[in-house]
This record gives sequence, structure tokens and C-alpha cells, in this order.
Amino acid sequence: MSRRAVQVVAENRIREAIEEGLFDGLPGLGQPIPDIDEPYDPDWWLKKWIRREGMSKTLAEKFGKDFWARK
Repeated sequence: MSRRAVQVVAENRIREAIEEGLFDGLPGLGQPIPDIDEPYDPDWWLKKWIRREGMSKTLAEKFGKDFWARK
């Protein structure tokens, strides 16, 4: 199957899902994307994981309070 054929099939499936309302009511619908205006940080995923797992306090105690400011 050619790349264009795959693209057409994908677009058709997405369009059908939209028409059937499968994307209605998704979490975050109509809300801004968090951190969208922040400058790019290559460690964004690591920092989010650390915050989500509640490791911020442990790391701050071990490495100092300026842990998040380090580059």
C-alpha cells in the first residue's frame, strides 16, 4: 500500500470518527494545553514525571532547592 493510500485511509477513518462523535467529550476538550507557551526544554518529560510521581521534595532535599533551575 502506498504512502498516499495509507494517508487517505487514515483521513477517512478520522473523518468518520468525528462524524460519529467519537471525539466528543474527551478530557481536556476546550481547555488550553498546559505549558504551551513555555520555552522548549529537552527535559520536559523528565520534569513532568518527577512532579507526577511526587519526587520533587526528595530531589530538592538531596540536590538543593535550585534543582529545577539547573540546566
